[in-house]
Amino acid sequence: MRKITSLTGLLSFLITLLTSVILYVVPEGRVAYWADWHLLGLTKTQWGDIHTTVGTLFLVAMFLHIWLNWKPLMAYMKNRARELVILTVPMVISLVLTLFVLVGTLLGLPPMQQLLDFSAEIKDEATTTYGNPPYGHAETSPLMKFCGFLGLDAAKAVETLHAAGYDSTINEQSLIKDIARSKGVSPQQVYDTIRGGQDVDLYKGMPAVPPAGTGKLKVGDVCNTYGLDVDEVLAKLKAAGMDATPESSFKSLAEKHDSTPKDVYLIIKGK
Repeated sequence: MRKITSLTGLLSFLITLLTSVILYVVPEGRVAYWADWHLLGLTKTQWGDIHTTVGTLFLVAMFLHIWLNWKPLMAYMKNRARELVILTVPMVISLVLTLFVLVGTLLGLPPMQQLLDFSAEIKDEATTTYGNPPYGHAETSPLMKFCGFLGLDAAKAVETLHAAGYDSTINEQSLIKDIARSKGVSPQQVYDTIRGGQDVDLYKGMPAVPPAGTGKLKVGDVCNTYGLDVDEVLAKLKAAGMDATPESSFKSLAEKHDSTPKDVYLIIKGK
């Protein structure tokens, strides 16, 4: 039993360590689903499921390990006179280290904050690379609903997709994610293709309410998502008294001008 417990704990720890690293760098959920993100053939959801189940196995193995090694563990908390002392030097050091990481994380102290910031930078880069959905779970929408939400012509979108070499069976009821997978591309690329065949006001096609996570986005990311001209958007913001660059985030612009990310979004949209 001791051998099985120890080996199970070791293997589940290694897998949990791997999934922890992957979830540390994986794009934000909305971006991962929109980009149909995979790593080693698995989606973000599948990696998260493995992390949860194998992590639980690791915890069970650790509880069994503690139970099977209770006497040695108690020995760690005894002094030279073999008296049980909870606050031994090793225990105090372990407690201080744990509290330092816990409290330091909440207070934004180094190196915990730098660790979190690095993860955020990786996720921000993924947003720039893969694109951001125009609204929550847009990839699960039928083409008709997707186009209707963004003020696009669904019938023309179907024609554009067929002309671009997408499956001829695609119709207005096809899901965006299925259209993307039929050609091995991301939903963002499907959106770009559809948009290229439309002659509409792209600003009117922006949702009336900014999608979740807009505050974290950069101006350039939003321009890429909706196919907006960056210089034109920057001019709109400047006219509203906001000096921005493509790298400016909506949150930083809002804080700098005593506003909200939603207000910045509406300035760009033109309301």
